[in-house]
Amino acid sequence: MWFAALSPAYAGDWFGGLVERLLENDRATLRLLRRSPFPPDTPPHYIRARLFRYRYTTWRELRETGACWERTYVREYLPPTRLARAVQRS
Repeated sequence: MWFAALSPAYAGDWFGGLVERLLENDRATLRLLRRSPFPPDTPPHYIRARLFRYRYTTWRELRETGACWERTYVREYLPPTRLARAVQRS
């Protein structure tokens, strides 16, 4: 989903649908991921997306920490979101 941050207009056509299907625990959508980040047969209550800036570490940082990249939080891309539930009236 890194390309969604590069072009929010491009992501506008599909990102909302992806989030909705993930909240519904849609099996076909979950198969698009390497592994499901959610417990089996348990849809998440909320989903959020955060934007980070990544950079490769220097050789020195790599030797000292073992990390090959570093990330810095930039902003919320999508605040915590849940499915709207139908209100039942009696």
